[in-house]
Order: sequence, then structure tokens, then C-alpha cells
Amino acid sequence: MDDNPLQVLTVATAPYPDQRPGTSGLRKKVYVFQSRRNYLQNFIQSIFSSIDLRDRQGSTMVVGGDGRFFNQTAIEVIVQMAAANGVGHLIIGHRGIMSTSAVSCVIRKYKAIGGIVLTASHNPGGPEGDFGIKFNTANGGPAQEAVTNKIFQISRTIEEFAICPGLRVDLASLGKQMFDLENKFKPFTVEIVDSVESYANLLRNIFDFAALKELLSGENHIKIKLDAMHGGAFKP
Repeated sequence: MDDNPLQVLTVATAPYPDQRPGTSGLRKKVYVFQSRRNYLQNFIQSIFSSIDLRDRQGSTMVVGGDGRFFNQTAIEVIVQMAAANGVGHLIIGHRGIMSTSAVSCVIRKYKAIGGIVLTASHNPGGPEGDFGIKFNTANGGPAQEAVTNKIFQISRTIEEFAICPGLRVDLASLGKQMFDLENKFKPFTVEIVDSVESYANLLRNIFDFAALKELLSGENHIKIKLDAMHGGAFKP
């Protein structure tokens, strides 16, 4: 942790009229996020501003994505903005990757107030493909319409966002990283966690993994073909 507190900035911005999220979040072509000034920052600030300040201060949130193009760029911005908006503890999947269902599991396990999922589901990714941002609430599920409507209304009138541009996190290193911010009494903590472990442990309590292993690798095993269709897929 650096001895010099990191600066928190308030940056002026202008709203966009097309940031209405559905239950599947906000989905746009990657170039929209890349080419429109503060497009990503506006939507992320609208998510944070939709959460009551008293609930947000010192809270825990979860971030993860399916690893598609622009995933790590977006996470860097989200980390910087989470710190500036009073979040105290950010849990992120290793290398920024965590499936939607794993994010839901981790939100509930750590009693987080919510999570940001970076995915466009099965829409193709890549520089010419799609990118998406979804907000899940404390129950681990997608934000209900009342919440997404609030996010949209904020996005239509947003005038500024808070960010800590000097904050850099290492997504490749498991464990906790702590940062001192100016005018903050407690350090901001980023925790990089195994992308699969919590969710796999949950599934072990639901399914018979030994039976599944026998089915897939035993003497009379079956063969299956997996197509993740641009989503996050892991081998536990």
C-alpha cells in the first residue's frame, strides 16, 4: 500500500439518452463504449448513485465478467469508481473472469450489497462484437425493474462522476490489495478470488460430483461437446 493517498476526482460529464438497462443489463457494441466520451463511466456512476449512500459507504461489492474483449478495461474503471464512491471492499474474479452464476453465489456468500457482471451473454464478443454491463442486487439475482428504472433515470440527468484515476489493481494476483484514498478514513480493499471455488463448493452440495465424474470418465463414460457460446466456462 502506497504511503501517498490516492486522489479522488469529480469529473463533469453529459448524459446519454440510450442507457436503459433491462434484466440482462445494458448491451451495446464495443465501439459504443470505446468511442463515446464517458459512456462507460456514466452508466457505472448511475449504478452507484442508485444505491443509497448509507448502504454504499464501506460496503462489499462483487465484480466479474465472461472475459470477452473490453472486460479488463471496464474492470479498471469500475475499481477506480467503486473506490471513489465509498465502496469499502471489492471482490473480483481472478483475471477479471467470473461467470454470472458464480457472481451470484459470491454476492450471497460475502453478503455483498450487489455485483456488476460484465457480459453480453451469448452475443458474440470481440472488437466488433457486443459488450454488456448488468447489476445484480444483494439476493444475487438481476436488479428488478424498479432498480433498473432508477439507474436509467439517473443516467438521463447525470452531470458528474467520481473516480480515482491513479488506482491500479493487479487482477492476476490472488489475495487482498489495499489502497489509501484522500479523505477516506479506511483503506479501500480489492480482493482477487478464485473464479470457480465458491461456486464449485456450492454445486458439490447440490450434485453428486463423484457420480458425474464416473459418468464422464468411467469405464462406460459418455462423450459430450461443450460450446460456451461466448460465455464464461471453466474446468474446475
